[in-house]
Amino acid sequence: MSERQHEFSPSHLDHKGVVVLLHGLGANSWLMILLAHRLHLQGYRVVNWGYWSFWQSLGNLIPVFEQRFRALNDSLPPGTPLHIVAHSMGSIITRAALENVELPTLQRVVMLSPPNRGSHVATMVGPYLRWLSPLVDELADREDSFVNQLQSRIHPDVKVGVIAAEWDYVLREVSTHLDCEADHITLPSRHSGLVLRRAVADQILYFLENGRFRRGAATPPILEQLESQELET
Repeated sequence: MSERQHEFSPSHLDHKGVVVLLHGLGANSWLMILLAHRLHLQGYRVVNWGYWSFWQSLGNLIPVFEQRFRALNDSLPPGTPLHIVAHSMGSIITRAALENVELPTLQRVVMLSPPNRGSHVATMVGPYLRWLSPLVDELADREDSFVNQLQSRIHPDVKVGVIAAEWDYVLREVSTHLDCEADHITLPSRHSGLVLRRAVADQILYFLENGRFRRGAATPPILEQLESQELET
């Protein structure tokens, strides 16, 4: 199930921490490249994990990511801040893996259009796609689906932020919520478009640093501040 992994490390050793990116169903790590670059510009070491999602089940994928998280944790210098930013099904993989993996320095988890309570579209089409990708049906919004059997809480020391897409054709907004979320916002985008929008990247950066999303327009977005600094120099 291996797929390309991209890593972006700041040129200086004193980075802000490590951010793991996880894409969703039917995508690959290339979809997260722009977001990875934006986080990297802000001083984060970014690890962009890829995986094959077709002909897979969550039962097969999750142990692989448990192993990846353990290996990453073992490789980090003590005290290195760790964050996870996951899109769609990547959020479900994250939740399931964190049920069995201890990550002592994990501080933030940001979920983009996560089917935390399942997808009505998966409920409709999942039974017909089991031959192609059994995990589609596992993301259904039925009470007995895989996703609805997961624990609804992550470690209390970890702040969870959820960004929903206003024009999401895959999920209803109510399905993105998680009991333990520290903050939740809805931004103008379609389901997959969230990972490409600068406004979303800015909100992710703000959450990583503050544990909440930015409200109002009083403070210029982080990426705009960075671009202004580059122009001044």
